[in-house]
Amino acid sequence: MKVSPLSFSMLQNYGLAIFYFTANSVLTVIFPLQAANHGMKEAEIGLMMGIYMFVCMVLRPWAGQMVSKYSVHTVMKYLLLGHVAALLLYVSFGVESLYVVRILQGIVTAFFSMSMQMGITETLRDEDRGQGMAMYSLSSVMPGLYGPALAMVIWVQGDVSWLLIFITCLAFAPLMFFIRSPLPKVKKENVSFTLEDMRKGMKLARAHKGLIVSSGVMLIGASIFGAISTFLPLYFLTTNTGNVGLYLFLQALVVVGSRFIFRKYIPSDGKWHPGFITLILSSSIIGTTMLAALPLIGSFVYISVLFNGIAAAMLYPTLTTYISFAIPESHKHVLLGLFLASYDLGFSLGGMVMGIIVQFGSYPMMFSACSVIGLLAIIYNLTASGEYTNLEHCDAFQRSK
Repeated sequence: MKVSPLSFSMLQNYGLAIFYFTANSVLTVIFPLQAANHGMKEAEIGLMMGIYMFVCMVLRPWAGQMVSKYSVHTVMKYLLLGHVAALLLYVSFGVESLYVVRILQGIVTAFFSMSMQMGITETLRDEDRGQGMAMYSLSSVMPGLYGPALAMVIWVQGDVSWLLIFITCLAFAPLMFFIRSPLPKVKKENVSFTLEDMRKGMKLARAHKGLIVSSGVMLIGASIFGAISTFLPLYFLTTNTGNVGLYLFLQALVVVGSRFIFRKYIPSDGKWHPGFITLILSSSIIGTTMLAALPLIGSFVYISVLFNGIAAAMLYPTLTTYISFAIPESHKHVLLGLFLASYDLGFSLGGMVMGIIVQFGSYPMMFSACSVIGLLAIIYNLTASGEYTNLEHCDAFQRSK
């Protein structure tokens, strides 16, 4: 039975997403601070934070097939229990459990967004699907408005007991919204996914230069976002400049506003637009350059919120929209999973590699490196965007569709 995107049962789903991503939003700020307090070096912090998205990358290509095979409802039930287990493990063992907790979070997150999106697709009427996806997207972004600020308020109290109580509540809150939710229980027959499917999909992808270019740009852009997410709180605290909670709140506000205001400008014609991608990457370069200059510009660093926020808001939907047209239907799930994995890998490398730069260099050097790789991404985008980038110029791909 189809339901309305604003029905009570669908509001349950959006609430489930809000509380799930609230835990991630809070802990993304808390974990690096707590690890640094415990004596971890920047490279180790980057590895610990980056392993989360690395696990997502490994499991993402299988997520859609697993959800189809066992039903959205069944997969969501077990992944939410995994969410509870991960957070309670942290509550019980603290800093000593961070690596294991991040791995568990990666496993759960790899399936969560896929389950929610497939659930919305199967639950709503076709004409309501866009509204449902928009509401889910809003639900996943909203915790970025208050999560980091809330994390800093709890952190400055210096009393870990309040943090543990709060995390325990966040562990069980999504389960409360899951009860009697409309997520479908229907299984799909003859669903399989093998390494041979992945090999064939990758071989096909090599025939389409646009997929290669977009995956490369996605990986580089995500590495910048990963570095900012991991090290910005530590950077602000070590330099004693600005308020990290305020900065992250404003950045999330820009992300939400940009996705709404500029949604109609995202190309939706199946063609690669190097100029539009260059504008997005240029925004990121300006933002990270200003962060690198934080000791010199002081409170003016808040202006970088606008540039980093626009870049974070626009790159992912622009590239995923292009990919939705570019991939052939015969290998849709495999190639989409591999493409999304490039974002996970980039985000992971942003923490891991940039942590080494911070440890043996400095935070300004690390953010300068982000600006440099952003410039390299622009060069790659412009030079690699040739006659075979767009769909109509790829005969091999056209024959596969």
